[in-house]
Amino acid sequence: MESKKKQMRILVVLASYNGAKYIKEQIDSILNQKGAEVHIVVFDDVSKDGTLAIVNSFKEDKRIQLIVNNRPTGSAANNFFGAIKFLDKDFISQYDFVSFADQDDIWLPNKLLAATEKLTEENSSLYFSNLILWNEKTNKKSIINKSYPQKKYDYLFEGGSAGCTYVFTSDFCIKLKNTLEVTDYENWKFFSHDWFVYFFARANNYQISIDNNAFILYRIHDSNVHGQLNSNSFFALTERLKMVRQGWYIENIKGFVELLPKVSKERYIYELYSKNVLTRFFILLRYNFSLMRSSKKFIQFFMVSILPVKLKK
Repeated sequence: MESKKKQMRILVVLASYNGAKYIKEQIDSILNQKGAEVHIVVFDDVSKDGTLAIVNSFKEDKRIQLIVNNRPTGSAANNFFGAIKFLDKDFISQYDFVSFADQDDIWLPNKLLAATEKLTEENSSLYFSNLILWNEKTNKKSIINKSYPQKKYDYLFEGGSAGCTYVFTSDFCIKLKNTLEVTDYENWKFFSHDWFVYFFARANNYQISIDNNAFILYRIHDSNVHGQLNSNSFFALTERLKMVRQGWYIENIKGFVELLPKVSKERYIYELYSKNVLTRFFILLRYNFSLMRSSKKFIQFFMVSILPVKLKK
């Protein structure tokens, strides 16, 4: 008789803030994952709506735990990383894998099973995938492609995928926790946890699995400003351009460069990209398509990089 396949134990860190409208549907979709033993820890950023009451309605389910932050962290990125810092290393070690979850998406039933199987088969530490962009108003669905092949220096200027697709080993999580404890990300302008996790993985030579399938309904709605930036709407394009002109890349470089060796090609690229328009132009020509995984995105990156940047002093 064949032995029953062991279910992986997965810790799901869910960041919530005023998510009463959608969070029950998301929690249900996580609890209904196939082939995985799931434990959800909800870190609430001091919600003022009915979020806490909804999460507490699951209190009889031992798979769910609620932790309310002492003070608002101010962003989902800070909430996620505050959660990683809060969790004890021994607690994290009880699990095979860790995953991030937004409060307003819906996970398809095999999301975690597909991720853990790929991580195990490829002996990887970090997994991410494509997403299904779901416009709540129109009910239109389309694929957000994040499965482009890696390029040598892509992590210097972009993340892997949306953080809600990330699944990583508990060992990776503990190493990430160690780095977060000595990183001042709370004062990091334009900070992105999606990008940071990918940067951390690449800078430390972790094996990464990229899935061209999509297992998340990534909901776009009026309150989800960050999510709307992943669409191709006029609003999204103008907002992304505005952020670049306000120093999106330059401000992130200030933080990431501190995580690099004092002498390295990566630091050299950062220093010349940040110095002035001429040195930036040189870096774009010299390293070109090795800076972005998508050729189309690199062309856009090239064009916005030569625009003047207005940094606030």
